[in-house]
Amino acid sequence: MSAEEEIRPPAVAPGLTVREATPDDNDALITVELQCPLLVGDIEETYDRSPDSFAFHRVQPDPRVVLAELDGRVIGVMAGVVHTPVIQGEPHRLVYIHQARVHPDFHHKGAAWAMASDLFAWSRERGAEGPYYLIAPGNEQSIAFGGRAGRRWPVDLTLLEFDVTDAGGDRAQGVPEERLAEAADLVNRTHSAVEFFEPLTPDSLAARLRARLYGVSSLRGLYEGGKFVAVAGLWDRGATTERIHFDSTTGTTSRSRGAAVPDWGWAVGWRKAFPELLRALAAEARALGRSGLTICEPLRGAVPDIGLARRRSTAAVYTPTLLPPPRDLISGLWVDLLHV
Repeated sequence: MSAEEEIRPPAVAPGLTVREATPDDNDALITVELQCPLLVGDIEETYDRSPDSFAFHRVQPDPRVVLAELDGRVIGVMAGVVHTPVIQGEPHRLVYIHQARVHPDFHHKGAAWAMASDLFAWSRERGAEGPYYLIAPGNEQSIAFGGRAGRRWPVDLTLLEFDVTDAGGDRAQGVPEERLAEAADLVNRTHSAVEFFEPLTPDSLAARLRARLYGVSSLRGLYEGGKFVAVAGLWDRGATTERIHFDSTTGTTSRSRGAAVPDWGWAVGWRKAFPELLRALAAEARALGRSGLTICEPLRGAVPDIGLARRRSTAAVYTPTLLPPPRDLISGLWVDLLHV
């Protein structure tokens, strides 16, 4: 049974339509996202993607962005990307729904369901067996939608965000294209046992590094006696997105732009070398004017300490078409930060 067949769909408001977004929709998409904060307990998180709402998606392979319209007005946006992570040792073709917004004045009109149905159909054409979602604790609206079919994993995904205010150090060396195969091998060796990790090949890594904001020049390497011992990629996410954080308990608003490390790993026996490389990326993020550097922490302690203050956040994982394994069979959780 498919995810969309498990639950009876809600009624869709007359006149509501869904279509793929185009560059002509840029301003409307920016506006609707600013009008749709994520509510997580007492916190409102809003993302400002001006001046180019599509820039964030250009680092992703073949994404689809759809919008919902009612009476000529854009009232919602949803985006997904299809990929093939490995789960319990088996590859699964899935669509990750990573952006879902509906204007508060138009809730309960079937817009989210209609947009999701479009993405489900599109992803099936690309071989996907179903969707998955990452939802922050306390985000009741998203849980009501993405988590409605259940099948929450017994372990949450964890992200670390390093405060780069005090980061310093020399810029790390780059990685020449002729060493991309080695870079892919380092990443694979480090994360091969982690759930939702999609192994890299030299070709797939080269394809990931095609974007202006995340290209071959974004990779950094550490070398010892000519041996390639650690690799990490720096994505300047803040160049496309500003996070607006409002705390309703204090009435305070803060704005931040961060960087992320989507791809990273080290050679066998060289975990001790990685902090030096990660500190260099933190210093580079600071030089870009970013406030933080985010990295996925597959397991507690998997990311070595680099001597900077850090904040840990979690998200629940839902796989409506896949039965989650028992907790003791989960060897860590991964998310591709280019998709988040």
